[in-house]
Amino acid sequence: MIEDKVISKIMEFGINKYEAMAYLNLLKNPDITAYELSKLSSVPQAKIYETMNKLLDKNLVNVIGDNPTKYIGVEFDSFLDNYKKNVEQSVDFLKDNLKNLNSTSKVSYLWHLEGRENIIQKIRSLIESAENFLYLEAWQMEFDYFAKELKEIEKNGIKIVSVLFGETDNQIGTMHFHQMDGMMEESNRLGRWFTLVTDGKESLFAVFDGSDKDEAILTQNKAFMFMAESFISHDIFIAQIYKNHKKELDKEFGPNMMDIRKYINVE
Repeated sequence: MIEDKVISKIMEFGINKYEAMAYLNLLKNPDITAYELSKLSSVPQAKIYETMNKLLDKNLVNVIGDNPTKYIGVEFDSFLDNYKKNVEQSVDFLKDNLKNLNSTSKVSYLWHLEGRENIIQKIRSLIESAENFLYLEAWQMEFDYFAKELKEIEKNGIKIVSVLFGETDNQIGTMHFHQMDGMMEESNRLGRWFTLVTDGKESLFAVFDGSDKDEAILTQNKAFMFMAESFISHDIFIAQIYKNHKKELDKEFGPNMMDIRKYINVE
């Protein structure tokens, strides 16, 4: 029934059911007493006067005459206009003041994300939200997957520095290529890791292994952020040093510097 739907919608604006029932019946039957309205609207007589006082407070009815007291309904458009104005003022107030509170009392969260699609959506959101710079370490598959978004923010002047495992035709920002023998075998065993830092404000570390076990950590924690930035910086150093001095390094420390890496057992 259309009237039931109208009552339901009116109640979404902080008006209870008795008030909505009384108001609708008053619009159809103006210039009547609260007692008469109670009969027409099915609002109990014990509740009708309280209901009318609430409608008066909300400027939805007006009183005409006083012997006996009668009521007429006010156009709902006026109520909606005032409601909209109050909501907009409240929204603006909360945006300004909650932002100020947030700037003085940051919460250093650490979120655990699971599932490739969930992680992909969050990475895309982080890339698109970058305002100044973005640091990235990724394998070719994920790098190319986000190439469109990366190119878009680069057009907007965002500085992008990346370390890439593998090769790509997408030239975006400043790129460093981490080239070592057996990289693909290692990624098949451990998964493809992915590190992202945006504006020094937010960081994400993920591991993709092609299954439903893909997982990631998202945080604003400063210690984690520093670790992620250091991790990327370290691999930039390694990539450039290995690019220019591969023969010397292989001779001194063995292929892929295994004489050093053997002390770290990664299972």
